[in-house]
Amino acid sequence: MGWRRREGGGAVAGAASRLRFAPSSNHLLVSSWDSGLRLYDADACELRMEAKSEAALLDCCFQDEAVALTGGSDGSITRYDLHSGAQGTIGQHHEVVSCIEFSQITGQVVTATLDKKLMFWDSQTRNVNPNSIKNLDSDVASLSVCEMYILAAIEREVYIYDMRNLIGPVKVKDSPVEYHLRSLHSSPEWKGYAAGSVDGVVAVKYFDRGTDGDMGYVFRCHPKSRDGRSSMVPINSIGIHPFDKTFVTGDNEGYVIAWDAQSKKKLHEFPIYSGSVASIAFNHNGQIFAVASNSNYQESDKICNHVMGRGAPDIFRNEAALLRRYIVTGDKHAKVGFWGRLEMSDSEEHHFESKADAGASKTYPQQAGTIRKNGHIVIKNRPCKWSGNHASLLVDTKVVEVSTSKTGKHGHAKCHFVAIDIFNGKKLEDIVPSSHNCDVPHVNRTDYQLIDISEDGFVSLLTESGGTKDDLRLPSDEALLTQIKDGFAEGKDLIVTVMSAMGEEQICALKDIGPKN
Repeated sequence: MGWRRREGGGAVAGAASRLRFAPSSNHLLVSSWDSGLRLYDADACELRMEAKSEAALLDCCFQDEAVALTGGSDGSITRYDLHSGAQGTIGQHHEVVSCIEFSQITGQVVTATLDKKLMFWDSQTRNVNPNSIKNLDSDVASLSVCEMYILAAIEREVYIYDMRNLIGPVKVKDSPVEYHLRSLHSSPEWKGYAAGSVDGVVAVKYFDRGTDGDMGYVFRCHPKSRDGRSSMVPINSIGIHPFDKTFVTGDNEGYVIAWDAQSKKKLHEFPIYSGSVASIAFNHNGQIFAVASNSNYQESDKICNHVMGRGAPDIFRNEAALLRRYIVTGDKHAKVGFWGRLEMSDSEEHHFESKADAGASKTYPQQAGTIRKNGHIVIKNRPCKWSGNHASLLVDTKVVEVSTSKTGKHGHAKCHFVAIDIFNGKKLEDIVPSSHNCDVPHVNRTDYQLIDISEDGFVSLLTESGGTKDDLRLPSDEALLTQIKDGFAEGKDLIVTVMSAMGEEQICALKDIGPKN
């Protein structure tokens, strides 16, 4: 895929909070902290309309080609006629409106506020049904519409609501990230979403196992920082291509990177911005995407919770947001001019670093009270597993016993885990408050055909690619060791199962597929 770029429209007066492309044209809507809403023609790079508000605008969206909606720091939900510039109030919150979305299918306006509320408004009557107000346990970091569903990023979880039936969330998906989510974008094409956390991790998740055969994966955008330490830079925005499995991330340090979600590879890293990335948006056909960069966007979290009255503090009124647009397919956009053709070289094509493989990401958090029978858990830095009503330990340990005490005068109910190390068979114990998170290891099992056994106890295994794996010893379990040696001596075709977790591997099972031909 080629990428063309050029500066578009110069600096925007006021730090941008959100970019949105129109449903069927290349009109670009920009809300900003200086209380302004601006509409640009992305083809001509011209300002078409500008409207002022009574408050800072934290988010915006299109209702259709001629109507836009915004959420303000004064709690207002405002409707704008993009032809005449006229505006009117749809509704009023008691707190700052942090997110706003519009569903073309149901005709509902969805808003989230800093008082932990999610509200669904009828765009025709401009009313909200009391049953359409959801009181949440925490603030919504990001919203995204996917057909008749609305997805909400709340702490480390993604809540999915069916807007036709608002009794409760259809699903709650716990993205295996260690820190709170910052950004979220869903895709009807994928039947899933991508979510970015405050520590630079992206989770790509699918709604069911029918897509790519699994539930998704996680990776760190910048696994190796310049100082050699893990990079913990918030992913402020994610844009997903409308028709293929390409998405773009923008972070707090000004990095904009395109990824291939299917092949799990980095496609291109764009020139770094001088400020942090505030928002990314693809147009309706996926041929253009726009990026807004603010020099002080990283400060917005600090003031967002106390932005009141007529708008943001002066520090935002004088900021400039840099808009840049990228043409991502075809030569027919050459008329725009000043765009260089950027071809992806082999050196730019990097594999995703999955959390299942990354050194600091060999585990994921799970609430202690939710760990069930035959689950895994880490105890004393060892992966464990339990086989009763217990929790599994991430020391590759098998949990054999777990008991939960009732809440007492000393605080939370506690889980007592008794588990077995999955590699050495040792029994380990731990006591964890049921509401606290435990580390859970990524445990994988892979089958290989046994080719040879060396005199020093190493095995040679045949891989799927036709190569050999020669770095594993025979297992220490006497019964399994005897089965392997006897079967090999008898000339049988043997398949061994290798279990891996937290950087360790061990043969854990054997299959006899018959005598060798």
